[in-house]
Amino acid sequence: MDIINTDVLIIGSGAAGLSASVYAARSGQKVLVIDKGAVGKSGSTVGAVQIASLGEWSLNGDSEETYLKDIEESGRGLSDPELAKILAGEISERINELIAWGLKLDVDEKKEVAVFSTAGHSISRSVSARKGKTGLGILQTLLKKARSLKDNLKTWSDVITLELLTSSERVTGALVFDLTENKLSIIHAKTVILATGGMGQLYPVTSNPVQATGDGFSLGLGAGAALKDMEQVQFYPVSLKAPQSVAGFCISFYHYSRLYNKDGHRFMADYEPWTLENTTRDKLSLAMASEVGQGRGTENGAVFMDVTHTTSRVKSDFPHEYEMCMDRGVDLTTDRAEVGPAAHFIMGGVQIDGNGASSVPGLYVTGETAGGLHGGNRLGNNALSECLVFGARAGQAAANESAERENRFSTSLNGYVSEWLQKLTGDSPVRGKNGVSPYDIKRKIQSVMDEGAGVVRSDKGLHQAREKLEKVDVLLKEAKAPSLKPYSREVIDFIESRHMVRTAKAIVEAAMHRTESRGAHYNEDYPGLETKPYHTSVTYLDDRFVCQRQPFKGDR
Repeated sequence: MDIINTDVLIIGSGAAGLSASVYAARSGQKVLVIDKGAVGKSGSTVGAVQIASLGEWSLNGDSEETYLKDIEESGRGLSDPELAKILAGEISERINELIAWGLKLDVDEKKEVAVFSTAGHSISRSVSARKGKTGLGILQTLLKKARSLKDNLKTWSDVITLELLTSSERVTGALVFDLTENKLSIIHAKTVILATGGMGQLYPVTSNPVQATGDGFSLGLGAGAALKDMEQVQFYPVSLKAPQSVAGFCISFYHYSRLYNKDGHRFMADYEPWTLENTTRDKLSLAMASEVGQGRGTENGAVFMDVTHTTSRVKSDFPHEYEMCMDRGVDLTTDRAEVGPAAHFIMGGVQIDGNGASSVPGLYVTGETAGGLHGGNRLGNNALSECLVFGARAGQAAANESAERENRFSTSLNGYVSEWLQKLTGDSPVRGKNGVSPYDIKRKIQSVMDEGAGVVRSDKGLHQAREKLEKVDVLLKEAKAPSLKPYSREVIDFIESRHMVRTAKAIVEAAMHRTESRGAHYNEDYPGLETKPYHTSVTYLDDRFVCQRQPFKGDR
């Protein structure tokens, strides 16, 4: 194996990873950014439409205090007050830096920055770039800035992380697999930043790209980090269900729409009579799932979205989404679209402090892989905001810690790493002894999570999910690695399925320990709230999961 040394290793290159890389490299430390796809071109950031913001364009009545209040109210009592305050206080500076680096915000007919309303926000504060391709614009801006720091910042695409390396209870690097060369490498680093995004691919219908297989949560668990509130999985309520080619595609303009069940009834009048469709994602997802569960959904397990009364506004404010629908045969001017919840975002994640530091020395986490900011429900368009603010903080903090440490690296490998070596360097058949392919295992995980840990949960369903995941784990341990070929989808599936099952188990364990319905977690056996908010905390010790309750921090 090759052995590579760097000061700061960043795993993931979406908005969070690239933000971290720029701030870490500006400190003078040597930074290596790796991605299992193409650096700066993979992950959820690419498809982001808008970003929640504060700036000189903010409307009268908006402020840090107003923004903070919205975050905390949306979080259903679980948002970390320190993280929320940091986001509201620093987002303006981060966006202005992007503008200084070349990002151009979209403007209205008056040539002023266009500000859009977003469900759940008490005031319009979302802005966009590149006519609704905001995530792409931000990535291109960060990549350009990263290239200007090329003396300190290196990138490596098509390399997947198998496990983090630890020594004396400290993270010291990572074991990775180069998908182009079919070769294992060890990367030694003084600090490591996880920025691997979400876990939407744990479910059969998701808005997330194929890379979102929960790798970062699994890597954090393997290194000894605590995961916070992993039961809080946000399902994007209004996602296309048909045709299959666009299943999971998010509709940002659902607050302009009217939702009907198969009987033609506008059902949100029964659930949220004051706000109707213009409500938070957790409430909307639960209402839609309830309609389908009670037999009032379409044959595709969906409800109908109607924007025929306001198509011109949709076309003006969300041109990219409108054109995507039209291109795929969904004519919003005349037809109702079939929509339903899709796995979208996880509010839980690795527990961090205000600088992105985890409970494990040397390990920092940012973006969707980190937990705490959003609590029980993420406000729309706050994902990119989080990536910019905490990516910058994690990058700077990791670089500062790295600068204080000497280059003393250990190459000792634990048993789990040795297992990877055995599976990925030997001549193994494609199938395990039970004939189950890695792809089949991934589909099994998705089926288990959809049935037992979806929008509506129950004690029985969660217990069954836990038992089924244990059986999937057995299949994984019996499975052999596929034959090694460059860019082999089967090799990727083999590696990702191991991360998926560990992350799935963490979600189920956390859900079983929340005996109430709060935020995105709804358990029909506990439909009410407990008196005091609490967090769930999951760790992975000696090949078993340990879950416990943690008290809420209290007022900021």
